[in-house]
Amino acid sequence: MTASTHFTLRESRQGAVPVVELFREGRARTTLLLWMINFMNLFNLYFLSNWLPTIAKSVGASTSTAVLVGTTLQVGGVVGTLFMGPIIDRIGFFKVLVPTFLVAAIAIFTIGQPGLSLAMLLVAVSITGFCIIGGQPAVNAMAATYYPTALRSTGVGWSLGVGRVGSILGPVIGGELIRLNWSTTDLFLAVSVPAAISAVVLILLAWETRVTLKARIA
Repeated sequence: MTASTHFTLRESRQGAVPVVELFREGRARTTLLLWMINFMNLFNLYFLSNWLPTIAKSVGASTSTAVLVGTTLQVGGVVGTLFMGPIIDRIGFFKVLVPTFLVAAIAIFTIGQPGLSLAMLLVAVSITGFCIIGGQPAVNAMAATYYPTALRSTGVGWSLGVGRVGSILGPVIGGELIRLNWSTTDLFLAVSVPAAISAVVLILLAWETRVTLKARIA
């Protein structure tokens, strides 16, 4: 192999790729599971990005502290994005993302606990950002690995499109729960559920991948 060596992937050319192709040749369950993960994670991401500073201020934090909390979430996301990729390259998507979303569920629940010191709050928020915001690019990359080249842009695009429904509903439902005067503890307990669901769905996706691989080998 030299610097001029070229690698080619032999795949049949296709014309237009409608979304129905994502549900053919055994891809239906995988497609739906990927959609669910994107929906749940973007639901959480946009709820937290939109409402976390507001909730912090509503429970007595100063404006500067509320801004600090919101900034910490985003900084955690940047760090998560940078660190998660190399780790996934070494041990794989599932071994990283399943514990990531389980930790996210615990961190989100911790944010809503009464009497939390500012230091502990910032730790919980930074971990949440690391897992939820940092995990989204990893979810996008994982989705791309499940489709052949001709379907890849359609598969990833639709997965993100369904996720965008979650990004709309997250702030809307969050605002409605705040309007109904849910306590901070109950609010963040509810928001921790989508992260836990993402972890469970990833386990199902890993199982589906294993079953499909065994079927192809057989």
